[in-house]
Amino acid sequence: MNEVHVQHQIKMPASLMHTIEALCASDMMPFEKYEATILICHGYGLFYQQTSFDPTSYAIPDAQWNELCNLMMDLGEGDINKVNMSLSFMNQGPSGYKEDS
Repeated sequence: MNEVHVQHQIKMPASLMHTIEALCASDMMPFEKYEATILICHGYGLFYQQTSFDPTSYAIPDAQWNELCNLMMDLGEGDINKVNMSLSFMNQGPSGYKEDS
């Protein structure tokens, strides 16, 4: 049985290219820069090729989830936009889970 390889061609948006450029210019370790770049590329590719996305299909520890919610809130300008940014992350981002102590 022959499998047919399908290549999904996507164009990375300028915002993600700028993010990768900022990562590569940061003081992170080289492997961390590499890993983040790979995850951004593959994550965008997977997100782009799906017709629907279930954010409950993966979860991160509650502490990281809370930190990201706060970071998203800091992105908004004005009280309503701050809340909307955080709520959007809560609705579209990963779930949180309580780590075993």
